[in-house]
Amino acid sequence: MGPTFLCELGLFFLCTLLCSGHAQDAVLTVEPSSTIFFIGETVSFKCEVKEGKHTDWEYKLIMDGQEILNSNTNKGLSLKVASTVQSGKYSCSAHKKTSQNTKNSNIVSVTVTAGKPRATLTPGSTIIPVGGSVTLACSVGSSAGWKYEWFRRDQNTDVQIRTDDQQNRVIRVSQGGIYHCRGRRGNPVYYTDKSDDVTIEITFSNKVVVKGRPSWPQIFSGETISLTCEVQEGGETTEWEYRWRGANQTTQWTHNNYWIFRVSESSSGDYTCKSRRRDDSYSSTEWSEAFNLSASTGKPRATLTPGSTIIPVGGSVTLACSVGSSAGWKYEWFRCDQNTEVQIRTDDQQNGVIRVSQGGIYHCRGRRGNPVYYTDKSDDVTIEITFSNKVVVKGRPSWPQIFSGETISLTCEVQEGGETTEWEYRWRGPKQTTQWTHNNYWIFNVSESSSGDYTCKSRRRDDSYSSTEWSEAFNLSASSKPRATLTPGSTIIPVGGSVTLACSVGSSAGWKYEWFRRDQNTEDQIRTDDQQNGVIRVSQGGIYHCRGRRGNPVYYTDTSDDVTIEITFSNKVVVKGRPSWPQIFSGETISLTCEVQEGGETTEWEYRWRGPKQTTQWTHNNYWIFNVSESSSGDYTCKSRRRDDSYSSTEWSEAFNLSASTDKPRATLTPGSTIIPVGGSVTLNCSVGSSAGWKYEWFRRDPNTEVQIRTDDQQNGVIRVSQGGIYHCRGRRGNPVYYTDTSDDVTIEITFSNKVVVKGRPSWPQIFSGETISLTCEVQEGGETTEWEYRWRGPKQTTQWTHNNYWIFRVSESSSGDYTCKSRRRDDSYSSTEWSEAFNLSVSTGKPRATLTPGSTIIPVGGNVTLTCSVGSSADWKYEWFRRDQITEVQMRTDDQQNRVIRVSQGGIYHCRGRRGNPVYYTDKSDDVTIEITSVPRTGNSSFPALLIVGLVCGLLLILLLLCCCFKQSKDSCFASTNQTINQTINQDEAGDSQHASPHRGDACLYESVKDHDDTKNVESGDVTYSLIEFKNITQKDESPLYAEVSHKRAKAKRNKEKSASAAAEEVIYSEVKSQPALDYSLLYAEVSHNRAKVKIHKGKSAPAAADEAVYSEVKSKPALSNTEIK
Repeated sequence: MGPTFLCELGLFFLCTLLCSGHAQDAVLTVEPSSTIFFIGETVSFKCEVKEGKHTDWEYKLIMDGQEILNSNTNKGLSLKVASTVQSGKYSCSAHKKTSQNTKNSNIVSVTVTAGKPRATLTPGSTIIPVGGSVTLACSVGSSAGWKYEWFRRDQNTDVQIRTDDQQNRVIRVSQGGIYHCRGRRGNPVYYTDKSDDVTIEITFSNKVVVKGRPSWPQIFSGETISLTCEVQEGGETTEWEYRWRGANQTTQWTHNNYWIFRVSESSSGDYTCKSRRRDDSYSSTEWSEAFNLSASTGKPRATLTPGSTIIPVGGSVTLACSVGSSAGWKYEWFRCDQNTEVQIRTDDQQNGVIRVSQGGIYHCRGRRGNPVYYTDKSDDVTIEITFSNKVVVKGRPSWPQIFSGETISLTCEVQEGGETTEWEYRWRGPKQTTQWTHNNYWIFNVSESSSGDYTCKSRRRDDSYSSTEWSEAFNLSASSKPRATLTPGSTIIPVGGSVTLACSVGSSAGWKYEWFRRDQNTEDQIRTDDQQNGVIRVSQGGIYHCRGRRGNPVYYTDTSDDVTIEITFSNKVVVKGRPSWPQIFSGETISLTCEVQEGGETTEWEYRWRGPKQTTQWTHNNYWIFNVSESSSGDYTCKSRRRDDSYSSTEWSEAFNLSASTDKPRATLTPGSTIIPVGGSVTLNCSVGSSAGWKYEWFRRDPNTEVQIRTDDQQNGVIRVSQGGIYHCRGRRGNPVYYTDTSDDVTIEITFSNKVVVKGRPSWPQIFSGETISLTCEVQEGGETTEWEYRWRGPKQTTQWTHNNYWIFRVSESSSGDYTCKSRRRDDSYSSTEWSEAFNLSVSTGKPRATLTPGSTIIPVGGNVTLTCSVGSSADWKYEWFRRDQITEVQMRTDDQQNRVIRVSQGGIYHCRGRRGNPVYYTDKSDDVTIEITSVPRTGNSSFPALLIVGLVCGLLLILLLLCCCFKQSKDSCFASTNQTINQTINQDEAGDSQHASPHRGDACLYESVKDHDDTKNVESGDVTYSLIEFKNITQKDESPLYAEVSHKRAKAKRNKEKSASAAAEEVIYSEVKSQPALDYSLLYAEVSHNRAKVKIHKGKSAPAAADEAVYSEVKSKPALSNTEIK
């Protein structure tokens, strides 16, 4: 704590010294207290030094490092701002007169701005509410240090209202007037320019209202309106001024409370006003509510509506004048006749409706306002007095149907005593009304637009405004110009006979007819009398037509269509077609011939054809040649006539029917067989449906070339070939030649005599789904020296040609069926063997399960039982055996022998499975079978069990001695030497089971086969017994099980330098032996062979103890299914 406290104390004194030294520096201040100054201001700089008296120091003012002012005793230095170049960084220094001590001040930045500043006055509002006030704020940009002076003026004076030394930047005023302000600062004082004026007004509580005169809702452009501004709520006793704000302008203050102006289109909008006392220009009312003026742009026109335009005899009618929906109008009425126009009524009443009983032309207009505003005059309305005389329109001619171009005369007749009066007449038609005329008729040429109703009326010539009523309508229906219709009784005149011709013009009447005939040379009018000759009879061939005529002036119809009248010859004509095939295809060419029979050979004829879509003109050619198309199908006929007589002809021939097939035909190649037998040939047949007349062209190609093999003019529809290849053909016929589409290809192959055979590997009669099979295609009878290609045909596919003669695949449910193959030489694609006989593959769908059948499930004392594993009736299985107890599961045997039957003497749960093929195919495991050992009875007096137990104990003791010896010498070398004889067959499918078999991680399982010296080759795999040996580790407390097969054999000993000869086995004993294991855990199977022999003393060795029989064992190690080996 001591050093820390000293450090803190030292820092405190150091800071104190530093701070004390800094406090003695000079301080530069500026007045006014701003950094922005204007030209003309005076800036005062004060250099303060707290040490000593101010007279003890000399002062200097420095700008941007250059001395500009100095003083011996005065710490205040003044600078007159004259230019913007005086902007810069200012500081001061104080030098003590009695010493060398100098104090430097802080730096102050000064900016000089050109131009005199103007104050800005900002009002909170320009309207002071009644009894209230508003705020006014004055400022000078962003500069500081200003004090403000305030001014107010009214009509008479301009007064400075406030000028104290406070920074009265914001003030509050409650008096109306014109306000402005300015800023001041410094010594001597520097003033800004005055601010702009701001007018502040006081609002009165009086309400003002705008009223319009006239108060019509609709005002028209050109009318005069007067707006009045009225001050309410006690404003009657005050003298006011008024101001108006309209749609386009705001007026000046005036003593008049009205605004009178002429309305125009631009006058529409809102109008408001406000007022103020004449003695106070800065107080006023608020603006009034808006008076909306809507000015209609167009000048209005009065509308005159008569109750009726016809004054009945001795009666009158009403006339109503109005100006739209607008109001306030008074009306002026006018009537004119042939001579004068008179204003009949103009009083100041709103006389919108009047009643008149005098005929004439009436109109009216509206007026309103002061000065008066007039509307446009209404349209004229003619009022007529009706006479009781009836008028009738009559027409001449009176045909019910009038045609365009005819002339009609309409007559207006006044009935019931009108014969003695001179009348004028007026007509009204569909499209016009005529003027009054002295003529009572109206004659005009009829046109299509003339159809409609025609009426007339009349009036006395001395009274223009009295008339009869309109007559009933005369309806005129004008039809377009008609065409005469010629109808022949027949167009063919039989030999020596005649035919009738009838001419008509629809259903109209009054017609007479003119008849005309022409031939090659002339046209004659054959009849034109004034009779209504609508029907005539003719016996001469030619072209006939007619027309109708009627009226005065004569009106003609259009001429009728021509009708050709022909004289018929008795000659018969026949159409023949070339070619005469029953089926013609689109694109072929056909020639039709027209033949005149029965003596027509000596006459020169012309011919005419009629087909499905056209009729030809007459021609000298008796044939018609054309390319057939889809539209050509149909009937074709012809007729003929003599060349010197155009109006005589034969009848039309019977129809020749042409049926055109639309699609281009395709040739069909049909082989007698696609396989050419050895030394033989096959027939090929080419045809084109059921059509005839075809010749055929034949083509063959191989991998190198395509050759046309036959193209003669014979109908070679069938040929015979003996060469393999791809063949096609096409048909041709006609002139020009017409070709069919080429037929589909047909592949012809030559058959070799070699026989092919399919063989399967494996050749099991039953194959299961999931197994792999290999089929081989073998060419027999000399096919070994030829290079072949192969093709396979299975239940669902046929393969392409390949160089491989095998087909390997994984069998599935769908693989069942027949499999065949064939082969061909690699250098000839069109020769091959026949398909082989079928190889039938029958696939069993479900995966097979092994069946374990025990001879017995109870092992008798000292005995064993047989276990048999099988897979139905299928063959070639090898079996794997498994045994488990409470602790482990062990694969007991997995060699490549067909170990279908084994013998066991140890209890446990057993199961097995089968395997076969490459890759290996496994069956499902069999059901478990539990094998139990029968307990040894305690009573009994047999000597054989005693000898058996003594032999077993001796053998096991010898095994323990040998094992201990091996473990002491070298654990690794011992087991390495024994593993050389191990047959390792590990089933990968049992990896999981084997991993659970070892109770301790790191334990090693070792299988030992301990056999007799001379009987290792004679041991059968079908009857084997296993025993469990448990070794106890010398250094560890864990126990590891060991399985051993112990075979006891008795024989006499034979002297030998190296070893004793083995004898025939007499018995085999199985037991469970517990012993001490070596340094590691090993699960070991051992076959122990016990040999009894006499002992021979060898040189260099101590003889063993004397005994009648010696028992020894040879232990051969076999590897176990250890955790490290099972994957």
